[in-house]
Formats: sequence, C-alpha cells, structure tokens
Amino acid sequence: MVTFGLHAGGGEMTQSPAGFAITRTPAKTDAAPTLLLIHGFLDDATVWDGLIGALAGEVATVRYDLPGFGTRSATVADARGVSLDSLAAEAGEIMAGIDGPVIVVGQSLGTQVAELVAAKHTERVRGLVLLTPVPLGGTRLPAEMIEPFRTLGGDGDAQRALRAQLSPHLSEEQLNLLADIGAPVAVEATAHYVDLWNDGLRNAPTSSAFGGPVLIIHGGADAFVTEQMVDAIRPRFAAADVEIIDDGGHWVHVEYPESVASRILEFSRAVPALTQRRPA
Repeated sequence: MVTFGLHAGGGEMTQSPAGFAITRTPAKTDAAPTLLLIHGFLDDATVWDGLIGALAGEVATVRYDLPGFGTRSATVADARGVSLDSLAAEAGEIMAGIDGPVIVVGQSLGTQVAELVAAKHTERVRGLVLLTPVPLGGTRLPAEMIEPFRTLGGDGDAQRALRAQLSPHLSEEQLNLLADIGAPVAVEATAHYVDLWNDGLRNAPTSSAFGGPVLIIHGGADAFVTEQMVDAIRPRFAAADVEIIDDGGHWVHVEYPESVASRILEFSRAVPALTQRRPA
C-alpha cells in the first residue's frame, strides 16, 4: 500500500486495494499486536481518535471508514449493496496488509463484522474485543421501533438526540464531535445499515465460530445494549470476559477512552497466555 498523507488525528494514511483510505498508527515496539478497529452505525474512523490517544502507542492500530460513512459517505450505492459478509471480507482484505498478530475490535454494528472476520481468520486473530455489542443474529426489533433509526440519515438534530439518550454522559464537546461525524451520512445508507444490524446474519450459529479469547465491554448507562443483551451474547463464546463501565453509554469508547484503553491493553497483554491454553 502507498502512503499518501497523515491523518488529522495522528497516524499514517495509506490506500487499500479498493482505493479507500486506511489509517495506521504504529506501536512503540515491533512485537506489539495491531488492533483492527471497526466502527459502528453513524460513525467513521475518526471516532477512535480519543481511544488511540489513550492507548499511547502500546499497541498499533489500523482503522478505516465503512462504505457510506466518513470519507466514503458519497458512496451511497456501495453502502446500499453491502452485507455483513461483504463487510467482513473487506476487513479481511485490510487484515492481509497487517504484519504480525491482530486483535479485532468492533463497536455496535462493528461487532457483528468483527466476529465474522475473526472467525474467518483464526490463524491471524489473537483476540476479539466487542464494545457495546449487538447480537450477530440481529437485534430483531419490531418495525415501529426500528423506523426512527432508519431515517436518521441527514437529520442532525435526531442523531444528536439519539446519541445523548444512549450515551447520557457525553460531554458537549464529545456530542458535537459525534454530530459532525454523522452529519454527512445519507438516509439511504442509514436505512440499509439499520436493516443489517437489526436483521443480523441469517442462521447465525448458536456458538461463535471464533474460539479464541474475547473481551466484551459495555456501559452501564447504555439503554440500547442492555445487560440482558450482553448476557445473551456472552455464552456464544468459549472464552469471554465481560467488563462494565458503570456510567458508560453506547459510545463508551468516546465517553471514557482511558477506561476502555486500559481494559483493552490489559486484555492484549493477557491474550498470549490465554491463547496457549485454548482448546485444540
């Protein structure tokens, strides 16, 4: 991949084989794993900037925009054509350009993609981190509950209200940041992505195909990904730990980046030993 600039939040920007931007932030040491960061609904790669700052170079990171978001917000036709499987395949192509061990990190919608790519690349993926996860098989909310989410594209006031509701401890600065990130997203993209995370993967397995170490982090103040939802997700994994950040909401990685970073770093340090104990 060819370097073509520096990301405003830090990191080196390269271009994927498909032509979209990927931002890489190196670690202080060559032996450190790389976090492949997959953002959630309404967001883009810049949503990770605070977390990456809090990681302080202890691990490397790679982040990118999903189709229809951020630098790819103009690719509405592409966004309307994606599936969870195609998003996982795209993440796998990005992973192919990463040297050394990888820990896949997803948030919300991104956790569905993260699980799929981890399961398809078990030889590369050392661990899986799920932030405020939604079920791989979908949230399965009824149409009347899901319709307001589908129409969020282009409606900055509605997006801002939703984020404030689901992450009640966001600062004004953090809320403004998220509002700016979601502003360019088209309604056609939001409608399609809502159907993706609500419908989920058809015939999703009861047990995850990823058998490695898993860390689930969720917020105690998240009105969407509730404790009951997490309790239903956790048993799907053979080796999953759950961490709760009491005042955290759905965007817990934006509200409390230091707390999330410390848990991820602790997990990354423990993963080699956990992997050695992994059942054959």
